[in-house]
Formats: sequence, C-alpha cells, structure tokens
Amino acid sequence: MSSDYLNFIDTAMSVAGRSRLPIYSCKYSKRKYTQHQLLTLVLIKEYTGNDYRAEAIIPVRCRKRKKIKGKYRRKMRDEFDEDIYHYRNLVETMFSVLKRKYGEELKATKYRNQAKEVKFKLLIHNIDRATSISVIIQMRISTEPRNDC
Repeated sequence: MSSDYLNFIDTAMSVAGRSRLPIYSCKYSKRKYTQHQLLTLVLIKEYTGNDYRAEAIIPVRCRKRKKIKGKYRRKMRDEFDEDIYHYRNLVETMFSVLKRKYGEELKATKYRNQAKEVKFKLLIHNIDRATSISVIIQMRISTEPRNDC
C-alpha cells in the first residue's frame, strides 16, 4: 500500500475527528472498509473544502431496489463516467510494472524522503522508456516486411 494513500487516510481521519464525522481505523484499510466508510473518507473534501487533487469514481452496486439513499451515493450515480473508470486498469498496470522493475519496498523512513524516492524511480523509468524508444527509432526497426528484390 502506498505511503501517499496511508497519509491521506491519516489526514482524512484527523479532519473527520475535528468535524464530527465518523472515524475509521486505518489499520484495517486493506479491503476492510464498507462502501459507506470509503465514500466518507474519499469525499471528506466536501466537508472541509480542501482539494486533495483526487476524484472518487466508484460505481454504485446494482441492486434490486431502484431508490438509492444518501446524498453522495446519488451524486456518484449521476456523475459516474464509465470511460474514466476504465482508466484504472492502465494505472494499476503501470504500478505493477514499476513494482516489478524497481521493487515494492521503499528504503526511506520519513514520508518526505519516501515521496522523493518514488519520484526518482518514476524519473528513472521515464528516462529508460525514452532511451529505448530513441534506440528503436535510430535503428529504424520496422514491422513491415522487407522487399529485397
């Protein structure tokens, strides 16, 4: 689990404690929250006015009953964008590539240094991709068949 995510949960819970919102323990954050609890954590910016540069795109479950209770659940149902939701697969694939290539663990212990380490790994990955693409272009590798007559 990324340290950014844990830091966000800690911040959200501290804000929730101050604004009389329900507080949820972050030690159970790996698949242990109910949908309502996650919705409360993700939409905490609605209560505080802070912008975390994140947007919740969570599909509402299909059920037999048609009426959806809850202001934010109705809002999510109305504003749900199927195309944006499927970008999640691309993001998860990229995280998987980075973890396989550069390892899952971070060596730094402080949050600020962990963020620097992740940025450095991303920079190295981007440089690696750019050089491999430029080598392919310089070698003029083509997928079309040769016509040596």
